[in-house]
Amino acid sequence: MTSELACADGALDRVSDFARHYCQALPAAQQLTEERAHAVFADFLLRDFPAVVRQAHGAGVSEQGLAAALAPLAGVVSASALVHRAQRQPRGYAGDFEIIEYLLARHPDGEPGSWGRAFDDFLLHSDAAQQHHNKIAHQAALIAACLAGGQSRPPRRILLIASGAAADLRRVDPALLRAGDRIVLNDIDPDALARALAELPADTAAHTTVVPGNALRKSAELAADTGPFDLVLAGGLFDYLDERPAQVLIRAALKRLVRPGGTFYFSNIATGNPLAVAMKYGANWPLIEREEDDITAVVHTAAHAEVKTLTVRRDATGLTLLAEIERVDQDEA
Repeated sequence: MTSELACADGALDRVSDFARHYCQALPAAQQLTEERAHAVFADFLLRDFPAVVRQAHGAGVSEQGLAAALAPLAGVVSASALVHRAQRQPRGYAGDFEIIEYLLARHPDGEPGSWGRAFDDFLLHSDAAQQHHNKIAHQAALIAACLAGGQSRPPRRILLIASGAAADLRRVDPALLRAGDRIVLNDIDPDALARALAELPADTAAHTTVVPGNALRKSAELAADTGPFDLVLAGGLFDYLDERPAQVLIRAALKRLVRPGGTFYFSNIATGNPLAVAMKYGANWPLIEREEDDITAVVHTAAHAEVKTLTVRRDATGLTLLAEIERVDQDEA
């Protein structure tokens, strides 16, 4: 027991040393060239932060002890507008629509020439940020494909769960929409839905309705009032769902929301996110990572009989899993 305590104490000392070092090194990057400053940021985020946390976990350091040792560092990195917002969670939840819009805009806030602004610029051009761009582009393509077919196709119904400000829908050409098409946006944050309606092209907004609230609790209402849907998209919601709620949402989507033969899509951050440690311990933004096999397991546990096909692929960064489920047709059920 004494040796275990000594091991934990030693690891905790290394965490404190790491925090002290970067409490000085990060602000000092303001005096460096962009290339050298980015090298400091990369060492901090991708090498040293994961290594010291991994050692602490291996030595049995408690989460409380780890958080206390890293607290001074968390204060320093709040010089980044992105990190500061993530830490505060001003809308009451991680990954709110405003922080996602900030990621997508790629225009760092902060005083020009400050290290906080330079740090934001580094983060906004990281693979972890790029996967957000890739998801939005992929989701926009799915919506456009659903709306393709010209005047001869039947009316389409599309549901975006946890839509945020609907950055994906905003990219879709309004000319694809036809009479009778209906798009429903759902989000827990009414302000996200208001922003979506304000920024959508007018012709798209004319086909769009909003339903605020938790999709897990609103699935029956969504199905009865606005469904069933040809396409249901859940974006990055699964990054925040444990197994049980993930299964509940998949089951609701495939049994209630998606029409027979329709498609349910969701994304999930993949294991191996190089910024996972920094996001969790520096920015109060933990994510639930999964592998392809995890997606397959949770889908088939939730609604095996409703699945005709399941495709799971990765975006170009390799950091996000893109899952598409085709629901069985009525004559195949």
